[in-house]
Amino acid sequence: MSRRRFLMNSGKAALSMSVAGSVLAACGSDDSSSGGESVTLTYGWWSNGPVKDNAMLAWIKEFEKTHPNIKIKAEILPWGNYWSKLQTTVAGGNAYDIIGMAGSQAAPYYEQEALYDLSTLPGYQDVVKALKPEAMSLCSWNGKQFTLPVGMYVPLLGYNKDLLKKAGVPFPDPVKPMSFDEFKAIAKKLVKQENGKYTQYAININNLDPLWTMLIELEGGQVYDNPVNPKKLLLNSPQGIKGLADWQSLYTEHLAVPFTEQVNGPWGTGDIDSLLTEKVAFARVGAFTFAQIEQQKLQDKIGATPIFGINGKQVTLGNANSFGIYQGSQHVNEAWEFIKWVTQTEPNKTYAKLSDVPTNVTAFNQMSDYLTPKQYVPTLTEAAKYFKPIVMTPHQKLLDEYTNILPDLASGKLSPEQAAQQMEQKGNAALSSAS
Repeated sequence: MSRRRFLMNSGKAALSMSVAGSVLAACGSDDSSSGGESVTLTYGWWSNGPVKDNAMLAWIKEFEKTHPNIKIKAEILPWGNYWSKLQTTVAGGNAYDIIGMAGSQAAPYYEQEALYDLSTLPGYQDVVKALKPEAMSLCSWNGKQFTLPVGMYVPLLGYNKDLLKKAGVPFPDPVKPMSFDEFKAIAKKLVKQENGKYTQYAININNLDPLWTMLIELEGGQVYDNPVNPKKLLLNSPQGIKGLADWQSLYTEHLAVPFTEQVNGPWGTGDIDSLLTEKVAFARVGAFTFAQIEQQKLQDKIGATPIFGINGKQVTLGNANSFGIYQGSQHVNEAWEFIKWVTQTEPNKTYAKLSDVPTNVTAFNQMSDYLTPKQYVPTLTEAAKYFKPIVMTPHQKLLDEYTNILPDLASGKLSPEQAAQQMEQKGNAALSSAS
């Protein structure tokens, strides 16, 4: 899924270190760590590059300052390494006390109940009152609350201002999304050919997918009975077929970087790197790229707008990053202190500067006060209003079926009708199989 590809490319180096803090007065309600023996918790997360990794370690240190009897040994690994280690250690009974969980990877761990049910812990009801319900819904499974959300992934449509200027295309509105038809009309002005070869494309869809799911919903269709732990696919409908036709048209009309060249071609892999090739006009951006935009002074080069809508309808597909406690942890109470802390307003603001849209309601409402570059905050706030979850399922076979079908749809080997039929038929078979 989109978040996974981005992180695989951005997480280059492993970082493992122990973070120790000084003794200050404890803060927060129901703090059981103010006395007694010192406890060391193990902590796992995935790398977002050295700058963000070090910022996360400093963030953890702030927790230790206010909880002097709790030390955290944090391990931050490249994306693939992290999930491999988590899978191995959960199976071996020695996973991290505090487990960082990405929405795209969470379902198998929820399904096997590898995490503690946080709803059984003291103060739970008071903690969750402060959190956005749409993010909370992505952290529960079969009636149990296995994690609490710390950030929401809310994608935006970024664009290269210079390429739009050269093509005589006005900058999109930062709050009101373009319609899909409006986007296609300007996209045609942003494609270039030389000697029969394409030298510039309007958009790189890599990291924006499952854009096809969004388009189906924008056309009034429904992909799943429920995107969180779905039991049935419903996309083989006139609206579903229309959404798949919309997605296919971006490729067959040569507006998008070819499906097979999204990662390995000269167009970048999506996100800012695609926009900076000067060969792609539109690609995904989000809160997770704001710091990079600011550090590289790219505000004058990169604009942002919500992802396009259809017939006045808007959908922003995303997921949530969260923290849980390993079911086998010997320090559940201390790990719970950390999770309560990260969901408070000020710590959640700090996390938002590192990665994603805050899930604490107060921190979310105050984004314009602390997130930079400020020019993108109105876009982010508007897009978040239409947040809906990307599919979460323990059935990897379902996602494998998409991987087999979508390239043929993009190339025109399958019609939208054929793709809808295959996706629903094979997808439902995958959902009914063992995880």
